[in-house]
This record gives sequence, C-alpha cells and structure tokens, in this order.
Amino acid sequence: MNHTGCVANFAAFKPSNRRQLFRLRSITGLTSAGFALNSVQLNLIGKKAVTQKQIAAESGCHHSTVSLALRNDLRLPLATREHIQEVARRLGYQPNPLLSLLMSRVQRGNVNYRGTLGYLHTVPRNSPLLQAHVHRNYFAGAKRRASEFGYSLDELFLGPEEIRGSGVPRMLKARGIMGVIVEHLPCEWCPDRRLPVDLSEFATASLGVPLASPSIHYVASDQYMRPILAAREVLALGYRRPGLVLYAAFDSNMAHRCSAGFWSVQAHTDGIARLPSCHLRNETDRDVLSAWLKEHRPDVLLVSNDRVIRMARALGWKIPRNLGAVCLDRLPVPQHEGLAGVYGNAEYVGMAAVELVVSQLHRGEVGPPARTTSHLISSSWVPGKSVRKIGPRLDLDAAFFSGLLEPFSGGRKSPFQLGDLSRKSVVGMTRR
Repeated sequence: MNHTGCVANFAAFKPSNRRQLFRLRSITGLTSAGFALNSVQLNLIGKKAVTQKQIAAESGCHHSTVSLALRNDLRLPLATREHIQEVARRLGYQPNPLLSLLMSRVQRGNVNYRGTLGYLHTVPRNSPLLQAHVHRNYFAGAKRRASEFGYSLDELFLGPEEIRGSGVPRMLKARGIMGVIVEHLPCEWCPDRRLPVDLSEFATASLGVPLASPSIHYVASDQYMRPILAAREVLALGYRRPGLVLYAAFDSNMAHRCSAGFWSVQAHTDGIARLPSCHLRNETDRDVLSAWLKEHRPDVLLVSNDRVIRMARALGWKIPRNLGAVCLDRLPVPQHEGLAGVYGNAEYVGMAAVELVVSQLHRGEVGPPARTTSHLISSSWVPGKSVRKIGPRLDLDAAFFSGLLEPFSGGRKSPFQLGDLSRKSVVGMTRR
C-alpha cells in the first residue's frame, strides 16, 4: 500500500487504530505532509514515486482494483490483472514493502514489529568454522540489536545442501527480507572473496573477512589497534623486547593490519628492541618458533592464538617467569582463564552491522553504495597472570604522540589543517 492509500483509508480506521497509524508515522519517519503528497509524492530517497492513483488514472480502473491487481489477487480476472500490472511496469511503479508490511502489522495490532533482516553465512550450516566463539558472538550481537530495533533475524547459509548463490535473492524476497548482513568466511562457496549473490536490491553490510566483491559497507574489530593496545600495557610493565608471533591466516585475512599496528609501535617508540615478527604457517611450526625464540630472545610475546603459548611452554619457556605472553585474540573461554590479552568485542561488531543495515532501510537506500564505509570496533584489554611487572614504565602514548607536543615550525602544517587527519578514525569509522 502506498502513502496515498494510507490517507484514503485513514477515515475508515477505528479510533484505536488511528492512534496506531500515528505511531506508524513516527516509525517510518513520515509526517502527515508526507502522507498527503499527491501528484508530486516522493519516495524515501527523494525521487518522484509512481502512486496507485496514477496507475488507476492511466489504466481506467478504480484504485481499489489496482491495489488488488498489484497483489495479483485471484478474485480479479486474469486479463484485468495483466493489464494493470503492465501499466504499472510502464510507469515504473515500485511498491514500498516496508510500509506495506508495517500497515499489515498495524491492522493486526502489532506496530512494534518492523520486519525481518537476513544474516547470510558464506559457509554451510554444519561448517566447523561457525563453532568458533567469535562467530557465535557476531550473530548473538546482531540478533540482540535487531530485536531492539523491532526486527527478527533469519539465518541463511551457502553450500551444497543449502541455497546456491543465485537462489538467495529469491529466498530473501519470499521472506519479505529487505536488509542483509553478510558474515564472510573464506571458503569454496565464496571464491577469491567474491560473493556469488546479487544483493543490488537490498540494504547490506558485511563483517568477518573483508569481501572483494560486492563493495558494501563493512564492520570489523580494529585489528590495527590490537597490538598497539597490548604494547601499551606490556611497556608499562617494563618489557622492552616485545615479539609478534602470528599465524599467517590471522594477519592476511585482515589485510595485515595487525602486523602493521605492531610495526608502527616499533617504528615510533624509542627504547625498545625492534625484533622481526615470526609468521607461522600451521600449528606444527614448532621448529620455526623455537629457532626464532633462540635467535631474538623476546621478553614478551604478542600472539594471535593461544597455541603459540602452549608451544613455547612445551619448548621449556616459563611463563611469565622468563617470558611474558599476551593473546591478541583473547576470548572469554575457560582455556583463556588467567591469560592476559585483547578481546575483540565481536558482539559489538554484529550490533554495528545491524545498525548500518537498518539506517539504510530508514533512508530508503539499497544496493552497493557509491562510497563504502568501514566501521572499526575498539578492543578491550583483559589483565592476566601471563605477564608481570619486570621494570620501569615506558609510556607508549607519550612516545607515539610526541609529534603533537612539539611546536610547529617552518612550513610544517598543523595536523588539524590536513584533511585526512581531521577525519581520522577517532570514533571508530574510516572511509575505504
């Protein structure tokens, strides 16, 4: 039902339902003026919208007949339905499914329900990858935030026994879903990080590993800041020889942002050893880790996985007696009890993805945006017994931001005069 239809039927509403309609206006962001627009009615993105009244005038049918025909109601003769539908296509009519859904809920007395969002996994339902704590928290956060906005959240999966990529849009439309969160995990069903699904008619956002295609809004934990946050804590405890040990997939999946953050600590902090990073290919690279530890003698490890800490212990290192350890992917699970580390706040990533999709729905935006945004969620430091106080404090912030404390001289510009710095990710959002 379009906005003009809402006005035409307003008088027929019972007093209680009229109050619900006023609530509907506040939900959709439409004012009474927005409901009363006639020949120049606008849709949510500011373009002229074709109304059912215009279709009725063009087709020579009553507007109630047009409404039935556009719903393909079988009570009308086939010829009448096809004639009206052809006129609607020729005029470029596009229904507002969100408003239609809300109106049906108003008539049922449930105005708090606003629709259903889709949550698309790029792996099959039974994939062991989905058992990881981070992925469970992505979905839990998304579901909680969707519920707070009045939406339900339907899970969909790609795979041989699930839906194929080409079938996703049809299933979404059949369920009345207009907004989709894509959790991307590298797999054969999403080759080369390219999603084989046409999402051009939906409001979208992705999380997990960044997609190469389509180019849509993206939410992630701030991998760049994780080693910086960890370095701030261990340098304050007196450690001066931090060493980074990463599994290759952890770093490459996020465009090497984690190792880039650690490099920035080394490059801009005086008084610390600049040890090369150790990149492990698999869980059996014990010899590689052993050789690196013997050659570079770090006093604290920043690791992407607690398996590295177990390997170091198996090699004879006493933690934290002669080697500190920090997990950059610390999780609230029993095996990480007592382990110092950085928690990525995965549930907030899921929540932010829902917020992105809902905001697009409210603005009437669908399809890939002209310019995508990347929202970065800050991590949290979790103290633990795997590190200890071993020396005087080194203030990482003072070293990192020392340039801001120096007087500007010569032709050097203030960083606040440089456009890029004035838009930096101070609030957790950057442009890609």
